[in-house]
Amino acid sequence: MFVGYGAATFFMADVLKVQKESAIARHEARMDQNKVEEGQTAAEKTPIDLGREPENIIVTSGIYVDRIFDVSLRGTRWRVDFYIWFIWTGPNVNPGNNFQIINGKIITKKLLDDTDLGEEHYELYRITAEITKFFNISRYPRDDHVMTILIEDTKRQFYDLRYVPDSDGSEVSSRVKIPGYKIYSHQLVEKAHSYKTRRGNPRLPQDYKETYSQLAFGIGIKRASWGLYIKMFIGIFSAVCLALLAFFVSPAHTSPRFSIGVGAFFASIASIYVISSQIPLSSGYTLTDFVTATSVITVFLTLLTSTVSVGIYHNWSNGPAWAWRLDRMAQTIFVVSYIFLNVTLALSASLSSAEWATKNLIINQQ
Repeated sequence: MFVGYGAATFFMADVLKVQKESAIARHEARMDQNKVEEGQTAAEKTPIDLGREPENIIVTSGIYVDRIFDVSLRGTRWRVDFYIWFIWTGPNVNPGNNFQIINGKIITKKLLDDTDLGEEHYELYRITAEITKFFNISRYPRDDHVMTILIEDTKRQFYDLRYVPDSDGSEVSSRVKIPGYKIYSHQLVEKAHSYKTRRGNPRLPQDYKETYSQLAFGIGIKRASWGLYIKMFIGIFSAVCLALLAFFVSPAHTSPRFSIGVGAFFASIASIYVISSQIPLSSGYTLTDFVTATSVITVFLTLLTSTVSVGIYHNWSNGPAWAWRLDRMAQTIFVVSYIFLNVTLALSASLSSAEWATKNLIINQQ
């Protein structure tokens, strides 16, 4: 049984480690101007003949996040209030009228300032937006995410208009709070973003991918503590502890012994329904799946062991002594293996201090 628990622990810990490393790489690529996030289209690099000179408009832009609310993992969305400003030179540019949020929709948009200072133009908007995000729940509730606001111009492509990040003024308000999470970083970058189509534009080559300058403001969030982890699994952990109490009941008392195990089994099933209601469905293996599945299996194995112990007690010569030995051995194996498995899974899903230091270093260098 030790071997079985050990093999299961190794397999599940390895899956969680791979998912964690994938998340780190994905977050790094998302906020790196020179990298392409896995599954995304690489930016178009081929120069094209426009039949005219590119406009080469430079728009300096920044974002200040004032409020984040309605963060829903199950609803795959979050809402945000933020200020965005544009500074540019030249007539008929209107970046404030032409920008869109790629991964969401603008709910309200209010122009707060529109100033001309010689040839330089300045606009400030306050935006409320709903942004779609498919949260990666593979390590929930030890997860971390990068929540991004993606801005593009709807009129001019990359060769005509480019954003320049105003990083000095771009911040997240200290008032911003997300229940269960802690904001650990924020970053503003500009990246070329290509689509897998020219959208039927006859002015572009057949195989050209429309490419726009994209302003990306990323907010890194992580779990603030182990509180949610404990609250989430306390029910199923209690069910396993209840199942282990059966080994303190003599096999001579068959009815109460099995009553404890059966009660623990149904309690663990009920806990799974409660846990599942809090997160979106996922087709892959997740930390939650591993914890709940191994807990139910552990409860079932205690029932199976109780069945064997009762059989030995009533049918073997010197049965009571052998049944007592089996109970003590099984109790030790289950306690040690179950604790070791869950501690290993929790640590495998969590970023270590060294991994956080590396992640913060990567973000600060960009």
